Amino acid sequence: MEDLVAFAFRFVAYMAFGLCMEMLVAIDGIERLVGVRIPRRVPRHYLEGFVSAYMIPLHGLGILFLFEPGSALVAGLPFWARFVVYAVGITACEIGWGFLLDKTLGFFPWDYYSLSKWRIGKRGYSLWTLVPMWGLAGLLLERYTSLMLHLSPHVVSYYGF
Repeated sequence: MEDLVAFAFRFVAYMAFGLCMEMLVAIDGIERLVGVRIPRRVPRHYLEGFVSAYMIPLHGLGILFLFEPGSALVAGLPFWARFVVYAVGITACEIGWGFLLDKTLGFFPWDYYSLSKWRIGKRGYSLWTLVPMWGLAGLLLERYTSLMLHLSPHVVSYYGF
C-alpha cells in the first residue's frame, strides 16, 4: 500500500508538472518552435494556453516509469551527455506517443506540427526545433523527480502508512 501511495503521489505531481509546462509553452513559445501562426479561439492578450487530456498518461506514467529509472541510469554521465540522452529520449517518446495516438484515435493533439518546415516525419510527430528544448526539459526534470522521490516517503507517512 505504501508503494501505491508513493506512486500515486508522484503520478499526480508529474502529470500536473507536465501539463503546466505544456500550457506555459503553448501561450506563446509553441508558435516560435513550429514557425507558423496557430489559430486561437481568444485574443493573444488573454494568455490562453492549451493542453490535451491525452497527454496525462505520457506525463504521469512516462515520467514515473521511464524518466525516473532512465535518469538514475545516466546520473553519472557528464552534463552534456545527459542533455543529449534526454533530448533524444524525450523526442522519441513524443514521436512514439503521437504515432500511437494517431494509429488508435486517428489524430494526435499536436497535429499542427505538420504545418511546420521543421517537422520530424511527414505527419510531424515532433519538431527538430523541440529537440534541444527536450534536452533542457530533461535536465529540469532531473531536479523535479529528485524532489518528488525525496518527498514520497513523507507523503506516505503523512497518510499513516
